Amino acid sequence: MIDPARHAPLRPLAWEPRVVESAIAEIVADAIEYFDDDRFWSVHPQDEQALEGETSLYFGAAGMVWALDYLARVGATRRVLDFRPVLPVLMAANKAEFSARGYPEHGSLLFGDMGAAIVAMRLAPSAPLADLIHQRASANTDLPIRELMWGLPGSMLACVHMDEMTGEERWQSLFVTQALRLLGELEMSEVGPLWTQDLYGRRVRYLGPVHGFAGNMIPLMRGWRWLNDAQRDRVGAVVPQTLAANARLSTDGTAWMPAAGDDRPYALCQHCHGSPGMVTAFADAPFSSPEFENLLIEAGRFTWAAGPLAKGSNLCHGTGGNGYTFLKLYRRTNNPVWLERARAFAMTAIVQCREAREKLGRGRFSLWTGDVGLAIYLWDCLAVEPHFPTIDVM
Repeated sequence: MIDPARHAPLRPLAWEPRVVESAIAEIVADAIEYFDDDRFWSVHPQDEQALEGETSLYFGAAGMVWALDYLARVGATRRVLDFRPVLPVLMAANKAEFSARGYPEHGSLLFGDMGAAIVAMRLAPSAPLADLIHQRASANTDLPIRELMWGLPGSMLACVHMDEMTGEERWQSLFVTQALRLLGELEMSEVGPLWTQDLYGRRVRYLGPVHGFAGNMIPLMRGWRWLNDAQRDRVGAVVPQTLAANARLSTDGTAWMPAAGDDRPYALCQHCHGSPGMVTAFADAPFSSPEFENLLIEAGRFTWAAGPLAKGSNLCHGTGGNGYTFLKLYRRTNNPVWLERARAFAMTAIVQCREAREKLGRGRFSLWTGDVGLAIYLWDCLAVEPHFPTIDVM
């Protein structure tokens, strides 16, 4: 089940808080050094789908600005730039950039101006920005895409974040409307209730947290207080059912393929597709059963058996993102072995990040696929409190 080509050995390094603090400082200093007022940050060669001067929350400047501000807010760094003067340029560039992508009419959380505007709200809140976010989120109510990156679940998550920032009633109202539709379109299949995604010209029943079942469940759990009893009961019943029906069992633990019905011999083991993302999505679930808890534990065991990712240290498909598996399980179980494993992955990820920076002569400047996402993971390993960017905090 584990593809050895996708994974790298765990470095035999002891947990050293001072090394972790130094790594965070290096990442922040590198990001600040390479920031440009007009072009933001240059694209990394491994981010092949990103644009030069990318502005999105996922690949580009919006995610970088948010991450650097967040690291300063939580006390992980004292070095900070005042990004407020560049926010109008960032917003305008993002609007133009997103209009050229595949779904310009959608209020995309990770690529569109809805996500960029949430970042701007965090730094320089204003009523017009809040109105823009509400307008873009509302547009998803009747649009067809039902996944976290581009469509409806992303706008529901935006409502959760905006409620936390503003306390306005309109975010709950919109969330309730969209949750009704999202749950209403959950379809029974031979492998449990699932959504079929119509994305990038394909119809696929994805399972993971970026495009699939887990990602659609994330905002429902984050907005749990806004669901009625029947909706809570349904989510609490459906999640264990669908996870169990699609689980691939092995001596190394439990894994999930990217999509239902996928019969490849190896399972991806990263946040976006596979066991790490399933744990990150569901380890904070406000419900429990013995079978559900065992699935989470076995997914953590599989992630540990697979080891660090060869792609690098990032969140989406790197060692840092996989490390959140163990931090989340530590919070849910209070078993210290998971904290030890989280910190072991952190030390390996630091080496991976430094080696990559030395090879290229600069860092990888994006939240989800780059170094600042790792810096947040490293801080969470120090603080012993997991806050996965975009999902848990914004």
